[in-house]
Order: sequence, then structure tokens, then C-alpha cells
Amino acid sequence: SGGGPASGGDAAESTPVAPASHRTRGEYVAWLRRCLRVRTLAAGIVIAAAVATVVVWRGRATPRVPAAAHPACVSGPTTPGIDVSYFQQVIDWRRVYRAGIRFAFIRVSDGADNRDPMFSINWAEARHAGVARGAYQYFRPDQSALAQADLLIGAMRGRDGGADLPPVLDLEVTGGLPIDTVVQRARAWIDRVRSQLGVEPIVYTGGELWRTADASPLAHQPLWLAHYTTTCPIVPAAWPRWTFWQHTDHGAVPGIEGSVDLDVFAGTLGELRALR
Repeated sequence: SGGGPASGGDAAESTPVAPASHRTRGEYVAWLRRCLRVRTLAAGIVIAAAVATVVVWRGRATPRVPAAAHPACVSGPTTPGIDVSYFQQVIDWRRVYRAGIRFAFIRVSDGADNRDPMFSINWAEARHAGVARGAYQYFRPDQSALAQADLLIGAMRGRDGGADLPPVLDLEVTGGLPIDTVVQRARAWIDRVRSQLGVEPIVYTGGELWRTADASPLAHQPLWLAHYTTTCPIVPAAWPRWTFWQHTDHGAVPGIEGSVDLDVFAGTLGELRALR
């Protein structure tokens, strides 16, 4: 707002004009005093401006550093991993292993009809690279739970070396069904897979699905939690803790073109392998 010389006001004094030579000694002393006052005021303004500049500069020189995107919300060690599907295309699994990734969940299908075209290749190559493997299936509640379970069971049987990790029910959508129906069908899938493969399946899910619904019928299964955050993840009320945590879907790993989901296991590599 207008604060220039034309605006007037008491804050700015112009430099006094020197008195003519015929003025008295008293007038000359008064002139010197006015000069001193004006210069002192000007110096104060310059100093204040300099201080303000330093404050602004220091504020810009020390920006707030965002929290590092790494999981640090469990007491004890964690083991890094990824989950993949055909979206990641051809993966150099040896480079992935050298980058520190120690496990991978590999998609077998989307529902009962859409088999993942990269599953067999990823399954074999991950094993050759030394990456512990588990299979996951994107669950479609509006399709037959048993047909989906049988597809995964068939994919697991006869595979080289078997699975290193339990299979996963990927539960993200309701398919337009009531949540109680979704839970019943998910339980049918879990019971079928357990009875045929002799392992306890893992449930992958996020908190949004259970904001107003009861997940307790699934809470006996190990939880693979999806929550993209740089702070501690929020676990759905039915589970006391997470076993796996997918903390971002925009990770970067050597050997994979583009982004990939990053996960951690709450434990050591030995504890991870003991899940099987």
C-alpha cells in the first residue's frame, strides 16, 4: 500500500538544507543536530532491512526435509520385498535380488477368468535368483470363490520347488455385494486353499474396506496391510498387527522398468521362510 515519498507522514524526514553563511552559530548547531537525527534514522532502516533479509534467507536455506519413506513402525528387524504382476513386464530378477529384495508376491490371476500371463516366468525366475516367492490372487467376490481358489491351487501344485510363502487372498473390492457376503465368500476361499495346500493363507487388504464393516471373521489370517504412508500404518481393528505392509505403489527397484509396489515383512528372512 502507498508508502512512498508522496504519501507523507512522520516516519521519513528529508535531509535539512545547509544554512546560509550569514546564519548564527546557534542556527548552525541546530542544523547539525537535524542532520545527525536523519542519518541515524536512515541507518536504522538499513539495518532493519538487512536483518529481515538474513531471516528470510536463513528460512529458505533450511527447508523442512520430508520424512523418509521407509517402514520403521515395528520393534525389531524387517525384510524388504515387492509384489508384481504382468504390469511390470519382463523383470531382471537377479538385479532385483542384488538390490536387496528378499521376497516377492507374484500374481497368479485376476479372479477366475484372467490368468496373469507373466506368472509362470516370474515364478521360475524369482526362484533362480534366490527371491522367496508367494502367489497372490486378486479376489472377485462376485465370482465363484471356489473356482478362484481352485485356479490358485492348481497353479501351485507341481511347481518347481513349491512356494516359499503362503498364498494370498487379495481382497480390495466388494463387487457390489454386501460386505457380509464378501466376508463369507472370502472365508470359503481361505478354507478351500487351506484344506488343499495345507497352509494358512494370508489376507491382503486395506483399512478403507473395513471402515464401517467387521473383518473379525478374517482376523485369524496373517495380515498383509495396504497403507501408503510415511508414518505408522493404520491397522484395521480386527487385526492386532500387520505381518506384511505394502507401503507404496510407486517404488523403484533396479531390474524393474517403471514403478512397483514395495513391501516389508515384520521379521528376519529366517522368520519369513518359517511362515511356510
